[in-house]
Amino acid sequence: MKHAILKRLKKTDHLPMLFIGSGMSIRYLGLENWEGLLRKFARLAADNDFAYEMYVQQAKGLECKDGLLPKVAELIELDFNLRWFKDDQFKAHREKSSDEMRRAVSPFKIEIARYMRVKSHEHNPEYSAEIQLFKQLEMRSIGGVLTTNYDSFIEDLFTSYTKYIGQEELLFSTLHGISEIYKIHGCCTKPESIVINEADYADFSEKNAYLAAKILTIFLEHPIIFIGYSINDTNIENILKSIVKCLSTENLDKIKERLMFVERAKDGASEEISTYSKSFEGGKSIEMTRIRLKSYEVLYQAMLENQAKYNAPMLRRLKQDIYELVLTNKPTGKIRTVGLEDEKLEDVEVVIGVGVLADFGQKGYAGIATDELYSDVVLDNRDFDAECVIWKALPSLLSHNSNNLPIYKYVSQYAGDLPERVQAAIQAKNSFDDLLSSTIKKNREKHNCRQETIASICSKLPDGKCLQVLPHLKEENIDVAELHAFLVRILKTNPSALTTGEQAFKTDLKRAIRLYDWLKYHP
Repeated sequence: MKHAILKRLKKTDHLPMLFIGSGMSIRYLGLENWEGLLRKFARLAADNDFAYEMYVQQAKGLECKDGLLPKVAELIELDFNLRWFKDDQFKAHREKSSDEMRRAVSPFKIEIARYMRVKSHEHNPEYSAEIQLFKQLEMRSIGGVLTTNYDSFIEDLFTSYTKYIGQEELLFSTLHGISEIYKIHGCCTKPESIVINEADYADFSEKNAYLAAKILTIFLEHPIIFIGYSINDTNIENILKSIVKCLSTENLDKIKERLMFVERAKDGASEEISTYSKSFEGGKSIEMTRIRLKSYEVLYQAMLENQAKYNAPMLRRLKQDIYELVLTNKPTGKIRTVGLEDEKLEDVEVVIGVGVLADFGQKGYAGIATDELYSDVVLDNRDFDAECVIWKALPSLLSHNSNNLPIYKYVSQYAGDLPERVQAAIQAKNSFDDLLSSTIKKNREKHNCRQETIASICSKLPDGKCLQVLPHLKEENIDVAELHAFLVRILKTNPSALTTGEQAFKTDLKRAIRLYDWLKYHP
């Protein structure tokens, strides 16, 4: 069986992309399918043993534009939200969700996200061997992942991958097509992104043109392995339908070797590899390989034997650097000669250009954006030259940002004279309190989180609320390592956190980074 799967994987020169559905979450996390999830929340919404059946009957009497379950979800959500705001059983959750409530996020989605976040870490011990093999696919055996799942199981295992949540991030981000996770139906780390009710699906369909084009490109360039879906799943049918519309019968025949559908062999059924054909209107059909397995270990072992020469995160980093250079003509760092199989990505910078290297590199520093500085202070992934940052970038950036920037990392790495503007910024901040607004300093002694630590607030508050509370903590209670880990998690979970989203969140995040910069690097 492994040999047969490996033979199919080797028929193309590209790493396969995984298209992962709820079946994987059911298998490895013990989560429910869509109907099971709605049953759970229907019971909470209506406090009735037959609540789900009641909502199904209501939905059947209404127009269901996107199918029955989105309409059922819509009806459950209406009742659940009303109860959530009043029922004492949700009191603690309401207190922890003030950040989402200010953004008018549906309580229904807040609670689904909360449930998914908890379940994401509850791995089924029965499949521990499979999960360990699956984790090993990260570096050299797959190109990336598309998923409709809300949980964070995949990104928790593939920590070096960049995650994009929903269509908005896919539309407004530069995608490099490798070492990336596309969560097209939203994620539990961002409750408002969850696609579940009829309005969500209508909005999803309205904006679907770009996503369909992106997915089509992926399907034409990579083998696709579907895991955790029914072969008749509506999401998969819609994607295959788009492909069939775009391709001639001849080209459809060419991609049949690229499509592999993995199914769990039910009790009593034998494992097998077969050809499955699906017909569509217009007389066209598409063929794919159906792989029926009891244990997925054999699949993952075959994929691990089909490795690329260089690891996927490294290739993404290289594509990103070349893209930025072509787009902006600003190099991202110094030239450094390394082997591309080097696993330490944070130590690698690639620059390609023509001309005098010294001038080329230094001129690029004049175009550094403030968000790049904030990100580099936390992630330390840009390999900026401290002298160039201080003399080429900071004087202009400080003048446009009221002297409020994280500068101490670069100052601590430089022993020479400082520009006047940088000196002035340092002299204006003589203590930790100088980094805080007068409002915070006035009210912090009364704040109920004054005695807390980073670890304690992170354990009971959402990220947005933690960022608001953080400056009220006593300086001696802020552990630099804990603060760093918190900021790293935010930036890796949401790579565009400093550039998109709510202004208040970005403001609080940047203030937290300035506090970290002071605590870590100030003399």
